[in-house]
This record gives sequence, structure tokens and C-alpha cells, in this order.
Amino acid sequence: MHPSDDAFYARLCTLSDAELFTYIHHYARYKVDAVYAALAELRTRGVYVSQDACVEIEAYFTRQEAQQRRLYQGDPRWLCWLAYAILTIGLCSAVVIYVTASPPPPYPLGYDPFTSKKYVRDLERYGGKINVLAVAFSQWVESLWQGQHLAYTLAVLTVVLAFLLWFIGAHSAPDLETRSEK
Repeated sequence: MHPSDDAFYARLCTLSDAELFTYIHHYARYKVDAVYAALAELRTRGVYVSQDACVEIEAYFTRQEAQQRRLYQGDPRWLCWLAYAILTIGLCSAVVIYVTASPPPPYPLGYDPFTSKKYVRDLERYGGKINVLAVAFSQWVESLWQGQHLAYTLAVLTVVLAFLLWFIGAHSAPDLETRSEK
């Protein structure tokens, strides 16, 4: 508890009922703790506070808390539209790259060195099995960014990015919060 909180709670007992009702009627201006403390003080004094007012205050602070936990604070429809735009542009680009991609260039040595048992054995001798796996992985990753494989890579990355943006936008929508409250 912060020292200023102690001062507030000590001052709360000295406030009049009308001043405490200011916290209740204008709850959006105050912190949640101050409003609930004012409610508690009114109840200890035996002053009636309508159940509707308590429910309204509770709903307001629940919505505020849910909005603070949202992944995206802006208008979620923009994220959904951005996801659709990225999906459209990315998939169209992937199709263009796939159609216009040239065949993979031939190996400069005339053959794939990885098909040679001597090359693989030398890799394993100098670096162990992990070296063979690392070279194979490196060649695979490099192949993802060339020719028609680039089109597939772009399509997959586009779908993943568009889905993430759409998911964040769809789960940040305020109408979802009102549906969950009902």
C-alpha cells in the first residue's frame, strides 16, 4: 500500500455523504479503489446505495479492465482490413513470383556436392554429424529464398502474418466484450 493511499483512506472518513456520492455518481473520473472505498464508507454509515448503481459501476470498471488487457488499443477493424490487404498483396505477389521464377541455376561444379559420399564423409570427419546437419539445413534455408520456393515461402509468411493481425483485431473488438458480458 502506498503512503498516499493511507492518507486517502484517513481522509475518506471525514468526507460528507454528498462528497462520497460524488465518487459514486461520477465514478469514471476516479480510480477504482477510490470508488469502492467510497461505496464501503457509505455502507458502513448505513447510507443506501442502489443496487443498479453498484452494478453499473462494476460493469464500467470491468470493461475498463478488459480494454486495458486488449492486445491492440486502436480500432480493431483497421487490423482486420490490414490483414486482408496483406493477404491479398502477399498472395498476388507469390503468384507473380511463382509464374516468373526462373529455374534454379546449375551447380558451378556441375553436380551437387552433397550427393558425393566423399564430401559428406569429409564434412562428418571435420565437424561430426552436427556439421552435416548444419550444412544441409543451411542449404535448405538458402533454397527457400530462390525461384519458385520463394513464392511458397512468401505465401506461407503472408498467411501467417495476416492471420496474426486478423486474430489480434478480432479479439480486440469491443463488441466481443459486450457479448461476453451478456
